[in-house]
Amino acid sequence: MLDILKHTHSGLRWVVLILMLLAIVNSLISRNYEKKHKMINLFAMISLHTQLLIGLILYFISPRVKFVENWMSSKVSGGAFRFYNLEHILMMIIAIILVTIGRKIAEKQSTDIDKHKKIHTFYTIALVIIIASIPWPFRTALGGAWF
Repeated sequence: MLDILKHTHSGLRWVVLILMLLAIVNSLISRNYEKKHKMINLFAMISLHTQLLIGLILYFISPRVKFVENWMSSKVSGGAFRFYNLEHILMMIIAIILVTIGRKIAEKQSTDIDKHKKIHTFYTIALVIIIASIPWPFRTALGGAWF
């Protein structure tokens, strides 16, 4: 079960990244705010929330985290423990909050250009945070994988 969740969480990252990029590109090149733009923005947000749910499950069952054990033994100095127990989860939650708020604010704007501007601003900031918070394989100390 743990392996299935880890691979799902890792593989779904690509869906999230593609949808976020698509939403940002749409906000840059489109003049009108059509239903397809709204759906792409919505699916990007939904995929992020799905990632959050899977991530929270992993947070409590993954041997990589072991939050309570490591916290009690004062092994909080850094490295993979700090990344998974603090940086990764905190930054991802911030990114998800930005996307959720940005989408809601964009929907309330009166003009299509203002809607696209809000999506572009919030989604771009969130995407930068997400990219910085992923345990990429080249960050060898974190033990990340491509899938």
